Amino acid sequence: MNPKELVRKDRIIQYLDNIERQIEDIRAIPVADKDFFLDRKNSIQIKAVKYSLACAIQDIMRISVHIASALSLWRVRESETEAILALAEAKIIPDEFAEKIKGMPAFRNRIIHDYLPNEFDAVKLFESLQNLDDFRKFSRHILEWIS
Repeated sequence: MNPKELVRKDRIIQYLDNIERQIEDIRAIPVADKDFFLDRKNSIQIKAVKYSLACAIQDIMRISVHIASALSLWRVRESETEAILALAEAKIIPDEFAEKIKGMPAFRNRIIHDYLPNEFDAVKLFESLQNLDDFRKFSRHILEWIS
């Protein structure tokens, strides 16, 4: 059996659809600058942005781990970061793109553990909103590979 046949394309499509919904939800919240994330009166919107961002990152991780596992790109279960890098080694996503997004799992953990508000995390959250296209780039690479 071809290892690629073990990849559950239907599940990947569901994750990719969810990533798109999360990005649309994030874009619906007007964030002018990093100070938005330091203002307690924005707490509901901040939580919405953080939740949607964490969910989108989680879906990237689910896809990466699933493909890496199905194709036996890992010798043993390694970190989610390693799953992203394994996709690059297998030429599923470009090397430079994998290098750019490999910090997503750690950032998701930081979001989930709710270290906000502070200046560092406000800047990181605002920067992540400037890079939402990375989610769509990831989706395009994966769709290209599975078709």
